[in-house]
Amino acid sequence: MTESVWIRPQTEYRNEEYFGAGMWSRIFAYMALVVSAQILRWSLYVSHGFDLGFYQQALAAWVHNGFRAQSTYFHGGVLAHNGAWLMPVLAYPAAVFGTGFLFVVESLAVALGYIPIIKLAKMAKLPPSQAALLGTLYLLNPLLISGNLYDFHVSVLAAPLILWALLSVRESRLAAFMTALLLLTALGDHVALAAILLVLLVVMMKGIKPLALVSVVVVGIWLIVLQNYLKTPVMSWILPVTGQVSVHTSLRILLYGAWTVAPFVLTLLMFLKNRRFYLSPYWLLPLIGLATHVLSSSPAQTSPFDQNSTLLVPFLIWPVIDTAAHLGMSWPRRDHVVMKVALIGMIGIMVLDFYHSAWRVRPQNTQALTAALSHVSSRQWVYAQNNILPHLGMSAREIPLSRLNPQRIPKGAEIIWDTQFTDKTTPAWVYAYLNNRLHSHGVRIIFHKAGVLVFRLLSDHPHSSNP
Repeated sequence: MTESVWIRPQTEYRNEEYFGAGMWSRIFAYMALVVSAQILRWSLYVSHGFDLGFYQQALAAWVHNGFRAQSTYFHGGVLAHNGAWLMPVLAYPAAVFGTGFLFVVESLAVALGYIPIIKLAKMAKLPPSQAALLGTLYLLNPLLISGNLYDFHVSVLAAPLILWALLSVRESRLAAFMTALLLLTALGDHVALAAILLVLLVVMMKGIKPLALVSVVVVGIWLIVLQNYLKTPVMSWILPVTGQVSVHTSLRILLYGAWTVAPFVLTLLMFLKNRRFYLSPYWLLPLIGLATHVLSSSPAQTSPFDQNSTLLVPFLIWPVIDTAAHLGMSWPRRDHVVMKVALIGMIGIMVLDFYHSAWRVRPQNTQALTAALSHVSSRQWVYAQNNILPHLGMSAREIPLSRLNPQRIPKGAEIIWDTQFTDKTTPAWVYAYLNNRLHSHGVRIIFHKAGVLVFRLLSDHPHSSNP
């Protein structure tokens, strides 16, 4: 008697092997780690909080004036800052649930970008283990981790959105693609370059077809509105001014190379494994993005620690999937050693980044700042340093706040000033003005402890203008 044995072909895998407990465990593990790190940084009072400070003062104005709300943190209207119309939408629930709501939204959105990568890998007929490797390559990419750790920035949400848009293009789902594209326009002018790269990607994949035409029209109209109606500096994110190459920029180029090397290493391993060479045309897109960022004179674009670098990650992942699809990559587990080493190295860089952004700076006057808040009024505008604004978060008291600017501080206003900590954003002439005021007779000290002062202006005082 003989037995017949059915051997499953290598390319046939069950959905559970791709989308089972392993996938969800990685998503929730990522969320737990990153949200915990965000909250820890916030509690240590080392969060930069640039966008959070903007949220705090813009909320009250938005609730009362809607689209006509004027920003006191930036010049002009609330939307004129960067055209990110998703910001006021998220501001309402953030006012109810607190700052942690923004952290959870950001980390959840980034983590869910893992799903379209798995789906794209499955469509490319890659085995589940390889799909999981690519998903992990996305989640642990230091460019993505750093953008997610540095407070809350709406532009970080572009990374998973681009991946979902890419999946809808592969599946030829126009409605889903339109939804992703419209949400992308909600993230402001900082994602302009990523939006243009996405349009180029759609054209390369589909040619001049309905999906590509829709992307060209939507993104084109959006850029025109940003540039001509909202007057945002959108062109600086598309064609940034280049600067002279210096030692500083050279180090940043090396950092970009180190932080984006894993996809290139994986592609090289594919070449060696299959003894064939395939140059994916989609490598053109991340190379354009990398070149634009590296050659820019804008610190917000040349820094691999900045949230705008996050947008390059989807364009680095897709050529790897395309290469694997053409080379028919199917590796046994023992051949994953090199990539596991690369991922461990990426985790090491993430830890160093966390040390750089959280543990390296540890102000000792956090308790004094917290105590100072109980002495300020909730009935009038309170002026504070940029580094103090975010620490207030989204509180139930909704203290109306404004950035320190002597040209806007009226008589009777209250000021919170931390003399021991500089935020590197408030100009020196503002500090000089406050120091002169403290030595005048037109100030009443409300609170003073550990270098933190709360004082009220009793009279007008001449001040210098911004040079």
